[in-house]
Amino acid sequence: MRKFSFIKASTLAALVGAISIQAETFKEIPGTYDYFEARKVCETKLGKGWRLPEIWELFTLRGKTDEFGKDKRYWSGNTLEEARIVKTIRHESEYFVNDKNRPAYAFYLQDGDITPTPKSVKAHVICTNQTKVMASDEGFQKQPDGSVIDRRSDIVWEPLGDTKRRNLKLPFEEAEEYCESRGWRLPSVDELYGIVNFNYVKPAVNKKIFGPMHLKYYWSDDDFGDDSAYVVGFSIGSVATSKKSNVSYFRCVKDLEEISE
Repeated sequence: MRKFSFIKASTLAALVGAISIQAETFKEIPGTYDYFEARKVCETKLGKGWRLPEIWELFTLRGKTDEFGKDKRYWSGNTLEEARIVKTIRHESEYFVNDKNRPAYAFYLQDGDITPTPKSVKAHVICTNQTKVMASDEGFQKQPDGSVIDRRSDIVWEPLGDTKRRNLKLPFEEAEEYCESRGWRLPSVDELYGIVNFNYVKPAVNKKIFGPMHLKYYWSDDDFGDDSAYVVGFSIGSVATSKKSNVSYFRCVKDLEEISE
């Protein structure tokens, strides 16, 4: 079991396609804005080249409350259900961005929660001038037995070919024991969120690589306080916390270095 620790720069860089994570590439705009106002304010206030971050770019700022503030909800540029078919990239003018009734993703820095939020809600804005990198499956290699080598995080994902195993839901500690008794472990929230790909929806992961996954929460090994842990939802790619007494799905991992020994 791991206590919650902030994300490592090397893991984050892989998550967003080897993007450079530097504090000066993110700036907060004073005030609060609805989603449509937020989409315009970065360029209006900071100039050409500044924009709302993608949700996975915001995730790299998790825990940086000293720089950006506590108890704040921040808009991302991503809208719920904007996921497209493979190789199709979203454009700013597409209907799901402009649809007032379609929620957008918002992010809480202090606890890492990602939640669909009505676009009329007033939230804070962090802008970035980084080159936009879309989600990809680069670094994942599916193996003949159904396991997946994840070179972004230097881990191997457990094969879930067996239906009974794939449908297994356990409380946190039992899930942790299940993995460890077989020489595996639960993934960190960074590792688990690292396989989310917003080019897919329901599940928000490439099934050709990772196989069938439930549209529900999966346990991570990162604690949130003493009685809760982080979970990642693969219906829409959300991050939340759950009581450890709750039952959730889980998928074990193993460090690549253990495989090569």
